[in-house]
Amino acid sequence: MSGNDAWDMQSAIPKGATLLGTILSFDKMDITALMRDHVAHLLLISLSNIYMNVHLKSSANSFVLTTLLPVPKFIHKKKRMKDILEDHLIHQCLNIVLEPLKKYAQHGVVLSDSIGCSWYCFTALASYIADTPEAMMLAAIGGKTLLV
Repeated sequence: MSGNDAWDMQSAIPKGATLLGTILSFDKMDITALMRDHVAHLLLISLSNIYMNVHLKSSANSFVLTTLLPVPKFIHKKKRMKDILEDHLIHQCLNIVLEPLKKYAQHGVVLSDSIGCSWYCFTALASYIADTPEAMMLAAIGGKTLLV
């Protein structure tokens, strides 16, 4: 999202409301330490107005774990069909988990800041951080398709 995009979005919401850019991070992770031979997709969320040098420090906890999405093992004979079923399940899970964020982006939500003041906020998705395999899955493309 560029600065012009943010200004355009800000002008489209009601006067006095605040635009809260959100950043989602998505990655596949082996959680064998917690459970034997299990893999999950981690979905993390953060605000886009946090300085980059703070985002880069893992000790700053600028990203919050939103959910662990399942990576099931389907029993279909064809690998391509297993991949399609897995991707479809992830999309359905993301649709459920991100429903409040989508609702607040459209209609807004009243949130309080650190000193207790209430603000009418709209949660626009500013950025999505993902590795290439996850980005291809989220974009619903595969094989030798370019991400351009």
